[in-house]
Amino acid sequence: MNPTRIENRHGGGIPDLELQWETGSAFVELKAPRSTPRTRLEKLKVRPYLFGFFENDWEQAMSKGLTCTELIKDAPDYEFDSCVQSASLASKDQKAWHARRYANGGLSFFLQSTPGQRSKVLLSPVILPETKDLVLGRVVAHDSWSVVLYALRLCAEAHSLAALRLEA
Repeated sequence: MNPTRIENRHGGGIPDLELQWETGSAFVELKAPRSTPRTRLEKLKVRPYLFGFFENDWEQAMSKGLTCTELIKDAPDYEFDSCVQSASLASKDQKAWHARRYANGGLSFFLQSTPGQRSKVLLSPVILPETKDLVLGRVVAHDSWSVVLYALRLCAEAHSLAALRLEA
């Protein structure tokens, strides 16, 4: 994985990092809130390959060495409950950038690590269809960086695969 820090060079709400690897890339906003933001359950029908799995699913998939092609087959194709939180950690410019990216079919992530807690949380922005609110949907929360980065990579690859299937 090749990280490139971009925010300080460009500003304007652009995420902190672009991660690149042989099969894709992802934009990542880094956040370190002083306390853990509140979450709530929300019924989602969007991007099940991101929000339709539990933490244990990601850990098991990594231990089995599953690829995004194998994992996407297990994604729910129905409405499912997912943890979401407010996008209040993001600045106005950051919210605008991520909302535009989502509205245009793009994918981006927030990687949150709260001081004093072991768990790292990977989130991805979603615009709720009924309210048009931008929220952050939880992809995975885990103590292991390996599991979190594995989930990030597979989500980015699955998003590309899903986009190709829609156009076919």
